[in-house]
Amino acid sequence: MHLFDQIRTYNVRIKSEMTNFLRQFSRFLFFALIIFELLNQAGVLHFTLDFTWFGLVITSVIAWLIVETISYFLRKSCGYPLAGWAMLIAAAAVYQDALGDILRFYGRFGWYDQSAHFLGGAAAGGLLLVIINNFNRCGKIKLGYIGRGIFALFAASFFGALYELEEYFEDFFTGSHRLGDGPDTANDLFLNLLGALTIILIITVVRSKYRSYVVGEEGVEPS
Repeated sequence: MHLFDQIRTYNVRIKSEMTNFLRQFSRFLFFALIIFELLNQAGVLHFTLDFTWFGLVITSVIAWLIVETISYFLRKSCGYPLAGWAMLIAAAAVYQDALGDILRFYGRFGWYDQSAHFLGGAAAGGLLLVIINNFNRCGKIKLGYIGRGIFALFAASFFGALYELEEYFEDFFTGSHRLGDGPDTANDLFLNLLGALTIILIITVVRSKYRSYVVGEEGVEPS
């Protein structure tokens, strides 16, 4: 039994070190992207893109602030921060949007914008469901599977609408024409919703069918 206890302790330590590494790496990714965008906005670097550096900076900063705020309240309320892998997914979603602009994928490939909104909605929906599951786990909220899924879906839709508002204000202040026309905006919102609904249904079905395999609640690690 002593050997098994040592193995278990070692595994817990490795897992904790890995999630801490992913958390710090995600922060580095956010920081590096924001610095790169600010240097271009200031004219120090001269990379070109489809829309504006102002819009990318705002998106990156707000996304990072939201992630860190959620992690802070998870630590304060439940005793553990947001998982490193969850922060990495959030960073990847921001990079997908930024690279689509910087590499001009939005202008060159019509499917890229649609896939970005679908995957962005899926990332938001999945992460929000994991976060809600953890608040539920530590007793801060009390909702069943369906209630948590609906909560996450509405929250993901709200963040999708905020993103469209960011595009509107970017157009208003810079004349970038990023928002597009009415049908394009409606299509973006629909794909955000569809992406979030898809991943929430998958996670909810897996959780309800295989209760011993708890998807999401191991998404955070004590630290």
